Amino acid sequence: MLRRESSTPPSTMEPQITVLITAHNEAERIESCLEAIMSQDYPMERVEILLVDDRSDDGTAERAQRLGLSNLRVLRLDAPVANMTTRQAALDMGVREARGEIVLFADAAGRVPFEWIRELAGHMGYRDGAVTGPVIFAGRPRFLARFQTIDSLLIYNLYSWSYRRRSACGVFAANLAVNRQAYLDIGGFEKIGLAGAPDLALGEALNKGNWSVRYLLSPAVQNLCASTLRDLVGRRARRSRSMTKMINFIFIAMIVSNWLLVLSALWMQGIWISLLVLRYALGLVWIAGSIEKYGAHRLSSIWLYEPVLSFIGAWSYLRLLTNSSWSWGGITYRQSSSSPSDDPASSVRG
Repeated sequence: MLRRESSTPPSTMEPQITVLITAHNEAERIESCLEAIMSQDYPMERVEILLVDDRSDDGTAERAQRLGLSNLRVLRLDAPVANMTTRQAALDMGVREARGEIVLFADAAGRVPFEWIRELAGHMGYRDGAVTGPVIFAGRPRFLARFQTIDSLLIYNLYSWSYRRRSACGVFAANLAVNRQAYLDIGGFEKIGLAGAPDLALGEALNKGNWSVRYLLSPAVQNLCASTLRDLVGRRARRSRSMTKMINFIFIAMIVSNWLLVLSALWMQGIWISLLVLRYALGLVWIAGSIEKYGAHRLSSIWLYEPVLSFIGAWSYLRLLTNSSWSWGGITYRQSSSSPSDDPASSVRG
């Protein structure tokens, strides 16, 4: 069954929704993504599903259409667009073509909970440009999934903390509802231009346009975790691009202080060992307190988060320092350029 009966009677008072999925070669995952959307606790006659096929050559669109969903529309992005990444272009095309007043972004590789549409749309206020929620990770290796979940929740909590202090901050595009009129008012990604951190760029543009962003504690969307350490470093580097200077400073301070204290404890021992233990304990309390509100108190890997971050974080920041390019959907982009380079690369999801 693709559809579960809604627990709430259909109502014309419910806002018209467009669920926007952008996909590049996601034939293996698109059907389960659509099944999760069709199982929502929301009147599906008020929901349009819009799939923007980003140059897929594996039959992604055909697999989606095979389900025979009456509320599914499929568009295709055939080639890269100047001044935007193909992901930005696909999202921009989708929002502009959407029929709903609220557009929810969904990742083709993600899994949304059954209350996802109702919760995000229901919290959209009159002056809200966007409503966003946390993203967690699943899959194997489980340790990498747990690390990514803790890291993602900590970053999301810092986003929310920064925004409450009137600092422009990013959103999580894998769990996001956008006021379509607000998006059009700020000019969308077409006006924002090429962005290595589209999540941050969209959040900042909404803030500059005097539209607010609402950060929810739930529902959380589940994504696939990195399969290797190299993949994890690539994703962490991409996420670092989507963080403000203040949030990156916090993480760099954590990493540098850990390395300095470890080296001092190994070299000089004595009081430095005590300082290292104290620093670790304080960090553990802060991390646990930051993510507990999202229901992550059962994550037994919290005690390993900072030691792993010290390696993965240092590796990802060094990667950013030595390489200004990034990849998406088989295309490599460089910050100094307004168009994709000719050097193909594999896409990095996350």
